[in-house]
Amino acid sequence: MSRAQRHRLFFALDPPLTVRRRIAALQQSLGVKGRAVPPENFHVTLAFLGMQPPEVMAAAAAVAAGLAFPPCEVVFDRLGTFRRAGVLWLGASRIPDVLRGFQHDLVGALLDAGIGYDRKPWEFHLTLYRKMRTPPPKMGPIAIPWRLDGFGLIESVSVNRGVEYHPVAAWKAACEGDRPAGA
Repeated sequence: MSRAQRHRLFFALDPPLTVRRRIAALQQSLGVKGRAVPPENFHVTLAFLGMQPPEVMAAAAAVAAGLAFPPCEVVFDRLGTFRRAGVLWLGASRIPDVLRGFQHDLVGALLDAGIGYDRKPWEFHLTLYRKMRTPPPKMGPIAIPWRLDGFGLIESVSVNRGVEYHPVAAWKAACEGDRPAGA
């Protein structure tokens, strides 16, 4: 199968416009030399599936539909780096146990369904810059709260100026008493 017939997929948390704007303002204030991630591409990856044949898109969506996403809140309050990759990211000091549990359940369900994914340990982060050419900036205290209310399956599509992220499917957070389909 050719690369053109495959889809680069990942599950992600997608910040609402209000949070996206606050992150973009922070990003601009940092004065970092590197390739800034466009605000429309801000996300937190839950599971990266990589290049997949077309049938995996429907199978991955079916896996996700069987899970109940727990509503919760995180507060972006720290910067970090993946030095070898030249990445500057925004993260949270505290990740709710229900969110960690959901991410674990998601990758477990993908594994059970025979869907491959990147097995690197999960780190809650939102990439601000790639190919950073300056030391990480020193930053005063920040707190950008984000009420998580769902997740999505995203396709990453290469374009002339980088990548665009196209939503494939999205699921809202479960309300108290809701049960996932088939549970």
